[in-house]
Amino acid sequence: MSTDAPAPPVDDPGRVDPVASVVVVAWRDAPHLEACLAAFAQSAPRVAHELIVVANEPTVALVRRLPALAGRATVLRSEANLGFGGAVNLAASRARGELLALLNDDARPEPGWLDELVAAHARHPGAAAVGGLTLFPDGRVQEAGSVVWADGWTTGVGRGETVAEGRFLADRRVDYCSAANLAVRRAAFLGAGGFDDLYYPAYFEDVDLCLRLRSGGGEIWFTAAARVRHGESKSTNATFRAFLMETNHARFVGRWSDQLGARPPRDTSPTGIERAVCAAAGAEARLLVIDDRTPDPAFGSGLGRMADVLTELSAVGRYLVTFFAGAEGGIGATDRLERLGVEHVRTDLVAYRGRLGDAIADHLATRPTGYEAVLVSRPHNYERYAATLRALLPGVPLLYDAEAVYSRRLERQAALAPDLVTRLALERELAAMQRLEAAIATGADAIVCICEEEAEVFRHLGGRAVLVNPPQLAGAAPTPAGFAERAGIAFVAGWGAGGASPNADGLIWFVRNVLGRVRARVPDARLYVSGAEPPRNVRRLEGPAVELGGKVEDLAELYGRVRVAIVPVRSGAGVKLKTVEALQHGVPVVATTVGAEGIALDEPGALAIADEPAAFADALVALLTDAAAWEAQRRAIEQQERRWAQLERPSVWRDLVDAVCCVGAPR
Repeated sequence: MSTDAPAPPVDDPGRVDPVASVVVVAWRDAPHLEACLAAFAQSAPRVAHELIVVANEPTVALVRRLPALAGRATVLRSEANLGFGGAVNLAASRARGELLALLNDDARPEPGWLDELVAAHARHPGAAAVGGLTLFPDGRVQEAGSVVWADGWTTGVGRGETVAEGRFLADRRVDYCSAANLAVRRAAFLGAGGFDDLYYPAYFEDVDLCLRLRSGGGEIWFTAAARVRHGESKSTNATFRAFLMETNHARFVGRWSDQLGARPPRDTSPTGIERAVCAAAGAEARLLVIDDRTPDPAFGSGLGRMADVLTELSAVGRYLVTFFAGAEGGIGATDRLERLGVEHVRTDLVAYRGRLGDAIADHLATRPTGYEAVLVSRPHNYERYAATLRALLPGVPLLYDAEAVYSRRLERQAALAPDLVTRLALERELAAMQRLEAAIATGADAIVCICEEEAEVFRHLGGRAVLVNPPQLAGAAPTPAGFAERAGIAFVAGWGAGGASPNADGLIWFVRNVLGRVRARVPDARLYVSGAEPPRNVRRLEGPAVELGGKVEDLAELYGRVRVAIVPVRSGAGVKLKTVEALQHGVPVVATTVGAEGIALDEPGALAIADEPAAFADALVALLTDAAAWEAQRRAIEQQERRWAQLERPSVWRDLVDAVCCVGAPR
């Protein structure tokens, strides 16, 4: 950059209370500094921040270039070489942010880098430091957190792998993260005395700092969401670098010899790395969870419940959880899972068409330490993968998530079949499903159902350990808007079975038999239908009275503006989570008997139930037009919410996994 070029917009000094202080150390001529600062500007951080550039033993040429390079950043100059640690300590003494975000001058932050480091600290309040994913310039993994071995040497986790492989990218506790991409709580940094000049001028000061932070009770976390590309030691020549590393390694071992003895011996094989990752994370067991697709609640089809299951399991801290999308086309966005601490297996199942068992076999071949338990959701996934799992993981407990009894759904669909051919086809499918669910009952080591009624079905079939997990969803809360601030009707749907799904059947029934009755009395009544990728028979319903909104990222926003939710399903099984979800958001609901089944309601008036079109329309019109009726149901819902809140929510999944993995004893 020439001296008359415009300065990159890397900082906003008008932000008086920065959340983060970004520290970049530039040594001597700093040939990579220009590209680093330009990349930081292009990463467009949204969080309030300040930028501090430390010119460490700067050349005359760097001093001349700094005003244009650093722009509005704070520039600190030291004519003597303070070393990397000393330069950061100087910056920390002047920093105002709660976090010190350290960025090597030969690193290139990717968009969102700083925001993701700050967000990770918020997710992990026990973290004294959070490191991001450091990549080589070609995009391969340089470090996804690092392991410290018993001999004091370290290994970057995932080194040389591609991000597309998806291994080691979940948030987790680690031994340490490199200072090339690290955000430290400033109070913890200063409390630990900053970087130790024992390691002057560079190398091992970041390893030492992380161990001191951990000794003081802080945690060191890794997040793949904060990414930089790093040339790795471009600032020093190879001979000098090797000398410094050998010298400071000896100093590091001399200081930490008492603790290093308890660490694993150096083993950089896949098995050794896996075990070291588990140990650093504090995990006592690895779990494999299989469901159709990434559990995004916006897709419906029970995926919100699976999201809660994964949240509960990953939050325990005793398990490292891996998620495998078991259906073709089931891989979606993985960021939500990885931020939860759940590893997401990136497998293109289309390549395994017709031999899906090989997909899980190939995955297990890459996981040398195996798993201590496997959880499979939905009968078709059990049918596809159970035999392979039993063969390749002998003795490992196989748990089944019965998010519904599918044979009950098919039985109801057959009873509603419009013609003999359809009914006979459904009855054949029903018989096959009954055989499969009987095999699951006797083959799975434990089964978790969504309601007591369905648990009894599996117990009757011979299930050896059948538990019930209540259907209330985590994170749902009443939306505040009142009657006058709302309008319209919502049907929150998923289309997992396409045009033959209970949601499609229920919507078609509602539009053909109920909606006209409603609009005859409420002409402006409008139905908003959510759900990604609606099938053709649903798309045909769209018109002036029916809007297909597709996938809704924020269901709380939808529930916060509609006056009524409907659940007009006539078939299906299990608890209809859309009913529970609407109630938890404080929205009055009209549902069929099937739409209301399995929900423990002990507050009169909390849910309107109607099966006949005229009665369904009457209930819906009352809630759309009568503020008193709407407010009465809203009060009943709020009372029901209070009743639910008073119940101690059992930790069914945690307790079950603890039991089958024999973990959770006091440590």
